[in-house]
Amino acid sequence: MTDMHRPIIILSNVIIDDIVLADGTAQPGVLGGAGTYSAAGAALWWPRVAIVAGVGDDRDDVAHRGVTALGLMTDGLLVRGAQTIRNRLVYRDDGERTETPVFGADHFARMQVAPSDIPPALLPAAGTYVFGGARPAFWTDFDRIVPTLGAVLWELSADAAEPEAWRMVASCLKHVDIFSLNLAEARRMLELSRPSDIVDRLLEAGCRMVVLRMGKDGALVSDPISRLHVRPLHSPVVDVTGAGNAFCGGFLAGWISSGSIEHASRMAAAAAAKTIAQYGPPDPHDRDGALRLAAMATIKFLAK
Repeated sequence: MTDMHRPIIILSNVIIDDIVLADGTAQPGVLGGAGTYSAAGAALWWPRVAIVAGVGDDRDDVAHRGVTALGLMTDGLLVRGAQTIRNRLVYRDDGERTETPVFGADHFARMQVAPSDIPPALLPAAGTYVFGGARPAFWTDFDRIVPTLGAVLWELSADAAEPEAWRMVASCLKHVDIFSLNLAEARRMLELSRPSDIVDRLLEAGCRMVVLRMGKDGALVSDPISRLHVRPLHSPVVDVTGAGNAFCGGFLAGWISSGSIEHASRMAAAAAAKTIAQYGPPDPHDRDGALRLAAMATIKFLAK
């Protein structure tokens, strides 16, 4: 088992979300971003989780209003400008959404961090979550410190899941232990339809482990030896924002604590189920509730 005194590092964004649901319901000022949701999902199962992200001069407000309340470490919140990223998320009836940076694309770009920005005090890590695309400069930087990052989970960002990007994505898979994307992104990038074919293609390309998220249909999880289908307990959906990120964070924490894909899948399903039951990230302090949800997830091992 990995030393639980080492942190899980979340290398992604902290964002203030102004959410508008398909029925017109508005939820302004929700602490979000892939970094926040994945960190909360991991923190359900791991005692020390640190987000490394660019924030604004409002760092202390962001930290004390949300990050600290979630029990997360603030060592990696790096001031990069006047304001933290703020996005307007508008959901459609079909479940898809538009996401618009309130302060513009240039501001969003300035807030991004590189692996070399990880504070040395957080290393070596038990594991690292990365959200993003296949930019060569990022992965070259990543490769320099990868021995200190523990088990690495890469969640592909939607804007990188295009057919013309596949060759570059495939070249980066050697850097990571777990690769995750959702079904719509995978179908678009690989131009395949069946989930099993997608998982096979990713393993053939060099993935050590694939986590293919399929929304309400759960997820397919596979390594070269085992494959399973996990479904969370069916429950009412309040807001799906961040559920995939929380699933990934929960999976990473479950994997590094056990080395079992079944255990990791249950931890991931519980994190996602807690996320969709409310607005904003799940509360990592509710371990008992998360354990109940994990126990009620359905696991089916599949023939390969």
